[in-house]
Amino acid sequence: MFAFGMTGLNFALWLNAFNLLGIGAQPASEGAVSPAKTVGAAGSLIGAISLVATAIWFGWAQPGNAANFLFSLTTGMYGLLWIGVFAVQVFDFDWRPVANLCLLVAINQVIGIIGVFSLLGTASVHVWIVQAVLASYIVLLIMFNRLLYGKLAARPVGWWLIVTAIGTLYLQFFGGGVFPTPA
Repeated sequence: MFAFGMTGLNFALWLNAFNLLGIGAQPASEGAVSPAKTVGAAGSLIGAISLVATAIWFGWAQPGNAANFLFSLTTGMYGLLWIGVFAVQVFDFDWRPVANLCLLVAINQVIGIIGVFSLLGTASVHVWIVQAVLASYIVLLIMFNRLLYGKLAARPVGWWLIVTAIGTLYLQFFGGGVFPTPA
């Protein structure tokens, strides 16, 4: 189930990256639907649904374990944030509240990183790679906050989204159990 959540997250990261990089970001013709709405539906909403489903699975199907609680909290937190991003993209709401929410999610992610070290230790290469990916999300959240307040251009955020998508591939395939994790 974790791999499913990370797959959906990668949809959200990838489509939003291309949108911010300006690739396929303009309507195909005058009067056509904005691609941002498609990014919202095919990226942000899919990411939200898969992450919330993963959070529910960790919370209810795998209860009683502190690590599962932490995974539920983290995937749920990002799933809810992506719901907000989807709503803004599709319904043209104000971005600033989402920008403010990014800061809360970044704080929660810092606490989550501490929790991962506390629960899983620091001896494994896998744990360090996971922590690097989680830290890349903190950078992304701060970049999104700055972007949405007009303090940072879209292209650097788009490129950082690609970086986080690559890190999420690690979580998807190694954390998701497809490949054995490095010791």
